[in-house]
Amino acid sequence: MKVSVYGAGNQELYINKLNLPKKFGGEPPYGGSRMAIEFAKAGHDVVLAEPNRGIMSEDLWRKVEEAGVKVVSDDVEAAKHGEVHILFTPFGRATFRIAKTIIEHLPQNAVICNTCTVSPVVLYYSLEPILRTKRKDVGISSMHPAAVPGTPQHGHYVIGGKTTDNRELATEDQTNKLVELAKSAGKEAYIVPADVSSVVADMGSLVTAVALSGVLDYYSVGRNIINVPKKMIEQQVIMTLQTMASLVETSGVEGLVKALNPELLVRSASSMKLLDKQKDLEAALEILSNLDDLIKKEIENAEIKPTTLVAAQSLVKEIKTLIGGAAAEGAIKRSARKLFEH
Repeated sequence: MKVSVYGAGNQELYINKLNLPKKFGGEPPYGGSRMAIEFAKAGHDVVLAEPNRGIMSEDLWRKVEEAGVKVVSDDVEAAKHGEVHILFTPFGRATFRIAKTIIEHLPQNAVICNTCTVSPVVLYYSLEPILRTKRKDVGISSMHPAAVPGTPQHGHYVIGGKTTDNRELATEDQTNKLVELAKSAGKEAYIVPADVSSVVADMGSLVTAVALSGVLDYYSVGRNIINVPKKMIEQQVIMTLQTMASLVETSGVEGLVKALNPELLVRSASSMKLLDKQKDLEAALEILSNLDDLIKKEIENAEIKPTTLVAAQSLVKEIKTLIGGAAAEGAIKRSARKLFEH
């Protein structure tokens, strides 16, 4: 299989700042360059595009090239090579710029995959004008390592399948090709809805894990101990998550914490500690009771900006009823791009 990887990975961050060799183990180079090495060792024809050769030492570049990876500095050269294109590229506009640069040069039926810096759905929205006209053959998916490639934690890939509203951003053949590629490198392949992949694979999975644990804790206590209606639990979970998400969107994390008032929240949530096994709540109360001085100062200076709290899915149905499906779809896509395409 012909594979193109974009971005070698920030070795200064991995080796010197995060100290991954000592903390997690594994062997440099980490990141996109390690993915390229592993695919090449699995027998694939791999090109790694990296315009900044200074991003890692010549010793590490030698490892990449001795594994059989062809290194190029031109994204377009890599674009013409691969059936599979993996963007291990920086957060923000750079990734969208690279995707828009390469798409016209891709071979027929190629698939572009995000990793950790952009949602595949937002990437699709960004490329949609050309995907719906000149390049209907190109698919969008994920080849998300969900860990730093090169560390022992990287034993799987998260691949974007049909979205939760049943849209197919990549064909079944393209998805199967990604599964084959992952397995050939000795990794487990998880296919998840494309619009869910970032939530379970990005670094923000920390938030997902802690929040999901809290949801399940309340669901268990509410149903089995307090005996409240399931509908009431779900409505309160929706209210909590949407309030927090909306405040982060308008006011940042500092504004969120200021609005929620950790002291008040600890007092309220302590009354929900009904079982010894609620270790997640114990940990949360401990953290919120002992915020460090830097966070306290940021909260003190934070501004809670005007925020409209909405029931997102109900709002979508309402907009589709009021202005029609196509217009509503356009508004939803534009709002997603405005929020996530930096």
